[in-house]
Amino acid sequence: MRRLFTLLAVFALAGCASGPAQLPVDNLSASVQTPVEDLRPANEGVRENFSLLITSDRYGYPRLAQDLTQPTGPRLFIHRLQEKYGTAPVPPTKLHHFVVYLNIRAELKSGALGAAFGGALGAVLASSSVTREGEIVHTLVDPADFAAMSGENEYKRAIYTDAELKAGTTAYVIFIETETQGQRRFTRTVSPAKPKQAGDKAPLHAGLEAAIQFHLKP
Repeated sequence: MRRLFTLLAVFALAGCASGPAQLPVDNLSASVQTPVEDLRPANEGVRENFSLLITSDRYGYPRLAQDLTQPTGPRLFIHRLQEKYGTAPVPPTKLHHFVVYLNIRAELKSGALGAAFGGALGAVLASSSVTREGEIVHTLVDPADFAAMSGENEYKRAIYTDAELKAGTTAYVIFIETETQGQRRFTRTVSPAKPKQAGDKAPLHAGLEAAIQFHLKP
């Protein structure tokens, strides 16, 4: 259990001091009035370790708390949305989902992958259109597939396929769903949790920015 919490802290905060990791975001106050209605399920911003039992299929796929960063992921999304429109009015937007999982199973089990790897969600996404940005992978999400991975199956949302990342890579899996002007968009981003070199953004910050920018593309 101690190893789990230690690794979560390392990968989430990337060596920052205790407390939320401060993300360098300019002029955050400019988006205070951006018209975004937060309709996310209450638990999406709350940390949950689905199992602390190393033999469980749910071990090593936690949901992360949104307050690991300041601003939070949803707040960063609102700000980037405002930046996208500049001085033009931002259309009213509904935020249905913004949730981050950490696939750290292989790290915790010293390279031993569980039977759930490449599960139902992974199989669905393996046949979907994939957009790559270096090691970061983006896909579109079918809301029905996402909903099916709820309750006891929520941990499966953190699973990626061999085609997306090298097996055993610790990674963030970020889901965002919004609705604006009658159109809904649901995206998923898989981002490696370790920076490539000194001077890079903290890995969680890099993953959040990549997920948001992909989601905001036309």
